[in-house]
Amino acid sequence: MARLWRRWVISWCYLVLALGLVFAGSAWPQTDAAVRLFYDVIYWPLDGQSGWHESLRLTAAILGAVMMGWALTLLTLVQTALKQPQLSLWRPMTGSILVWWVIDSSISVALNTPGNALSNTGFLLLYLIPVLASGVLTKSNRA
Repeated sequence: MARLWRRWVISWCYLVLALGLVFAGSAWPQTDAAVRLFYDVIYWPLDGQSGWHESLRLTAAILGAVMMGWALTLLTLVQTALKQPQLSLWRPMTGSILVWWVIDSSISVALNTPGNALSNTGFLLLYLIPVLASGVLTKSNRA
C-alpha cells in the first residue's frame, strides 16, 4: 500500500477514535454540545430541537466507548495488515465495516434519521477510498 493510502487509513482509524471520544464525553452536560449538534443535524431540519433528552446521554456515551474500542481494534488490524500483507486482513476488515454500514444505515433510514445514514456513508467512503485505490482487496495472498 502506498504511503498516502497508509496514512489515510490510519488517520481514518484515529478519526473514529476521536469521534468516539466526543460521544463518550456526552456523558456530562459540560461536554455534550457536539453530540447535541449531531442529533440536531440527523433529525433535520437544523432548528435546535435535537430530540436530545437525558435518557440519550447514557446511550451516546456508551456508543462513544464502543466506537473507541472499535477504532483501536481496527487500528491494530490495519497496522498488522500493513506489516504482514500475507495475512489478508483487508477483506474481513472491510466486510465487518460494510456489515456495520448496512445495519446502522438501514436502521437510521427506517427510524427517519437519514442524516445518520449520510454520515455513516461519509465514514465508509473515507475508509474505502484508500482501500480500493491501493488494490489491497484484489491482491493475492502472496507476500
